[in-house]
Amino acid sequence: PIHLVRQNFADAVEQEFLEGYLPRVTGQALEEAKLDPVVPPQVRNLKLVPGQPMRFQAVVEVRPEVEARNWKGIPVARRTRVMDEGDVDQMIERLRADSAVFVDLDRPAQRGDVVTVDSIRLDANNRRIPSTRTKALKLELGAPDMLPDLENGLLGAEVGQERTIEIGYPADYPTQELAGRRVRYLIRVRKTQEKKLRDPDDTFAREIFDLPSFDELRARVRRNLEGEEAVRAQREVEDAVSDELIRRNPLDLPERLVQWTLDRMIQEAVGQRPIDDRTRTDLEQRYRPAVERSLRREILLGALARQETIEVSDDEIAAEIDRMAQADPRQAARVRARYQPAERRRRLGEAMLERKALDHVIANAAVTEESVGGRVVPATR
Repeated sequence: PIHLVRQNFADAVEQEFLEGYLPRVTGQALEEAKLDPVVPPQVRNLKLVPGQPMRFQAVVEVRPEVEARNWKGIPVARRTRVMDEGDVDQMIERLRADSAVFVDLDRPAQRGDVVTVDSIRLDANNRRIPSTRTKALKLELGAPDMLPDLENGLLGAEVGQERTIEIGYPADYPTQELAGRRVRYLIRVRKTQEKKLRDPDDTFAREIFDLPSFDELRARVRRNLEGEEAVRAQREVEDAVSDELIRRNPLDLPERLVQWTLDRMIQEAVGQRPIDDRTRTDLEQRYRPAVERSLRREILLGALARQETIEVSDDEIAAEIDRMAQADPRQAARVRARYQPAERRRRLGEAMLERKALDHVIANAAVTEESVGGRVVPATR
């Protein structure tokens, strides 16, 4: 009977109706008004009375109408550090460390050894805390980031031995829960190994990197280092140009846009973990400057793209998706599936348009090339 349906299910039916209907009619109204909201519309003053037309207001935040000014001739230096043989040697040593061979030892642990341990934290009454159990943790005694108390507690330990070690954490320790505290652990040594580095020779180059000689490995390392340095220097130029463009074009941001972007960033950072109001406030204060900078840059570059008739075609978007798929063939199917929805392709196109606009500003900037320790020379254009 309809009166029982109303009595038992009216609220649920009304909620389901509104969740499906309001976004649709709001979207139609926005299209008719030719509005492009930057955040989801905010519905208010909803009036839903049986037998009468439904009425509501949709508050829409639109992108600020701005004009990018004084964007030509921004002075900026591209500072690039020249790679020398010492940089190549340092990277070769890292590659040797990454490909080291570990040999089991039957003696007490000493500096330079790699010790594999199981650990569990103890409470104030020396009772084990099950949620803190860690297994097969590899620790290199003498490593620069090794905590002194932990290293001293493991020196001389033998395989199978259990030790209770109290560790004092520095105040700036990355894990906030442990920073500035003294914590006691029960640690069992599972394995002690000696870390043996491979000789830097042709065999090393062939077996690990499939290169014909050690000289070719050094040449490859140098090219990679130079490429990474070029990328770093270019990002530095992009940041400097963006900051100057923002300084020359001050604009006010809609607070709802800032807050909506902050909420999304915090959600990505914390995932499904619940956070209290104090933590949320701390995160908002930490992220707000970067969010506001990013939004101002996005708005100004979007305005510049319209002024300069810079566009991104569907073919360019498809080509970018192909490039990302080819960069990692194992993930190609996943990449293509990710950009199948029209909304994601649209967002990719917006990011590419912003990239094009920034490149246009840099192409019209007064860029000088500077080698660290060398002279400054005009950029070739």
